[in-house]
Amino acid sequence: MIKQIAFAVVVAFALGLFTVTMERMVRIVAMGRPANLKETWPERLASLMAFFFGQRKVVEEKRSWHHLPIYWGFLILSIATLDVALNGLLGAWFNLGVVVGPTAYAWLGVVIDWANLVVLLALLYAFVRRFIRPAFVPMSLDAMLILGAITLLVLSHFGMHACEIAAAGAYIPGNPVSGQIGALLGLYDLGPKFVLHADSHTAHISVEVFWWVHIGIVLGFLNYLPYSKHIHVLGSGPNILLRNQGQRGAMPKAQLFTSDDPTDASAEPLFENWGVGKVEDFSWKSLLDNYSCTECARCTTYCPAFATEKPLSPMHLIHDLKDEMKDRGGLLVKLKKAGGSLKDDVEPGPGADKDKIARIKAELAGLPPLVGGRVKDETLWACTTCGACQEVCPVFIDHPLKILQMRQHIVLNDESGRTPGEVTRVLGNISGSGNPWSLNQDDRLKWAEGLDVKTVEDQPDAEYLLFVGCAGAFDDNAKKTARALVKVLNAANVKFAVLGKREKCSGDPVRRLGAEMDFQTMARENVETFNEAKVTKVIASCPHCFHTIKNEYPQFGGNYEVIHHSQLISHLLSTGKLKIDAPSDKQFTYHDSCYIGRWNGVYDAPREILEHATRGKGGVRELGRNKEHGFCCGAGGGRMWMEEEPSKRVNINRATEVASSGANAVAVACPFCNTMLSDGLKHLGKDEEIAVVDIAVLVANSLPAAAPVPSQETAQA
Repeated sequence: MIKQIAFAVVVAFALGLFTVTMERMVRIVAMGRPANLKETWPERLASLMAFFFGQRKVVEEKRSWHHLPIYWGFLILSIATLDVALNGLLGAWFNLGVVVGPTAYAWLGVVIDWANLVVLLALLYAFVRRFIRPAFVPMSLDAMLILGAITLLVLSHFGMHACEIAAAGAYIPGNPVSGQIGALLGLYDLGPKFVLHADSHTAHISVEVFWWVHIGIVLGFLNYLPYSKHIHVLGSGPNILLRNQGQRGAMPKAQLFTSDDPTDASAEPLFENWGVGKVEDFSWKSLLDNYSCTECARCTTYCPAFATEKPLSPMHLIHDLKDEMKDRGGLLVKLKKAGGSLKDDVEPGPGADKDKIARIKAELAGLPPLVGGRVKDETLWACTTCGACQEVCPVFIDHPLKILQMRQHIVLNDESGRTPGEVTRVLGNISGSGNPWSLNQDDRLKWAEGLDVKTVEDQPDAEYLLFVGCAGAFDDNAKKTARALVKVLNAANVKFAVLGKREKCSGDPVRRLGAEMDFQTMARENVETFNEAKVTKVIASCPHCFHTIKNEYPQFGGNYEVIHHSQLISHLLSTGKLKIDAPSDKQFTYHDSCYIGRWNGVYDAPREILEHATRGKGGVRELGRNKEHGFCCGAGGGRMWMEEEPSKRVNINRATEVASSGANAVAVACPFCNTMLSDGLKHLGKDEEIAVVDIAVLVANSLPAAAPVPSQETAQA
């Protein structure tokens, strides 16, 4: 009875302490801005079962196999811990065997015993692995405490049951591993006849010692979790359950003013600062992300910025945000509890401790800023928004969104010239001329000279709008792709039209570079232009335009069927509307564009085109980093317009992989990937050996002989 009372007191104290800690954490998360979650609960519960309990994302990474037995074994061990707790609360006579029956209880013991052995072996591997991991997952006291605690849980389980056998003076069914461990320790002999060597009284005492050690570790571990790297044990389940299950990579529409009507003269700024400049500016879901980080470092391992020695490690970015939640968030919770407010025009309520409020405000004022302080500007500008980090994250943290929202803070609230000069320049060019190069808008249709390309005014009944994009209209290399695409569409009798001089930048670089206000203005104007032209279907040859029009224009009433030219060409080939007459004899590899690949799942269409266009002659050779694990070209997130040190260029890293593939041609489906890989291969001196070819050009050159498409130079002549 004394044991039960003592145990109840210990449990009540431990759970009370844990509740206080969790209450503070919940308050910190709740101070974030609202999050827009639309998915249904059945979808969410299925996601929880697959990715939290099923560990599907962990399974994808083969080098993390050891986590599975630790995780699943820990769940099984929790059943044993429940059994121990029931015994402590209700007395020695009560255990799970009373509930499930002696036979089932014995078999349950067998499963738990073997599971503990598997966990122990995986833990030994985890200890060794910590000594040989890269620098961004170093050996740490925290990691050793966690691994040590779980190891002690396993050992105390074995010790308790081995001593129970010794105390009983006979083998207890359901303890195959514990029984053998007791025999190895010399407590008894297991054989045809059980022989006890240990003192029964000492064995009884040992059972109690192991019992309290086991319970003490469980309760101590529970209260240590919120302060350790294993806080993800508490945060990852809710984060997976509440994750955004909709379109990935689509920036949410930022509410900038009290009215969403751009013509409303009475509209005022909704927030004191736009974007995210303080931790409380994130949504509560974004804050929950930070509590769910497992510190597996996959995001950093796959990050092209980190791979090229940029000052960005997605994992450490989340660490910084979690530290900011602890420091600033903790003070904000204290301030609110004290009856204070950050707003100068809000007086403390009756009974508020004004001295305490003043001290907390002084502490808050002494903290460094989040953006530009704890998180450096150069960290944010290093991101290419390729999505590799989010793709591999086992708990679905949205790293790119956080980075872009902090970029918004820099650009929209920039009063000290912190926005990089090249960013300011390209944003000004797009705002003033409708394209990043600040070229004359009247030249927007010059790329089509000599071709029979009609505008939406000339052909209002066109099935598709061909959105050429700024690169297709103004970049000399991308113009070839646009002209080749026209030849392909005409060969398949696809009825299309263009906007011509009315076409402007889709706004992708504007939004990714942080100029949210300008993007929203551009998006509304473009949607209005599309709707005036009665557009319902859009072909985009630029993945960035494709992604923005398809996934972000609906925020402004622009709902269209948007297709990338690789998808359309693949469809035309598979349905026989296009015929390949002269397959290429080059040995091709393919570079996945992040914005049609990872963000939109278009992997098969470009490869199907290559199979058609190289049939019987060339072939397709996959790069080592391909599909969802493809490596960025370095142009995304507005990085196309920013300078890089030659030794740290992402495109050179990718071009090196292309050059070592053994292929003599690399197919692309993006004008920016084309430019970046061409420049990278030129830097390596491989541009004469390895051709960079857009799939539209490849198909156009493989079509049956007909009147050739004149080059732009020929047409102008």
